[in-house]
Amino acid sequence: MLAMYLAVLDDRSSEEQFIDVYNTYKRLVYHTAYKIMGDSYLAEDVLQEVFLYVAKNFSKIHRENCHELAAYLVSCSRSRAYDMLRKQREEPLEEVPDAPDDAPVPDDAVVSTDNIQHLTELISQMKPMYRDPLRLLAMGYTNREIAESLGLTDEVVRMRLFRGRKLLWKELNSHE
Repeated sequence: MLAMYLAVLDDRSSEEQFIDVYNTYKRLVYHTAYKIMGDSYLAEDVLQEVFLYVAKNFSKIHRENCHELAAYLVSCSRSRAYDMLRKQREEPLEEVPDAPDDAPVPDDAVVSTDNIQHLTELISQMKPMYRDPLRLLAMGYTNREIAESLGLTDEVVRMRLFRGRKLLWKELNSHE
């Protein structure tokens, strides 16, 4: 993840300074977001958004006073966390449609009806933030198309798909 932030930096000479800032304050940002979000995955999303913003605007951020920088990062993480919570409350307004009946099924997919029903139930019980991207992916949309339709970044969609699959895998394996 650090490589992505470094790629965004305007000035290559400030890479070491950014790495120092990241290593020094990543825990502070994460814990501030975790207190608000109550979910480690969402706190990681906030952490990513905050440091991506910092990387994009690194030349404009004053780093001389460590206390001011820490206060600024706490403020940014609180703001991003509350924004994310607000978006979560607004998400259920639009329901993602189910896959069409004529959706292609791979020839090598030998799955019983019970397994499909169980998987469908598990997906429907997930939070909308994980359920909606998984449904769109199953319908054949690309990550970029999912991001555009849900109003998210590609990176957030990628992480939500990863975490959604991980939750499904954990749930499926816990019943065996």
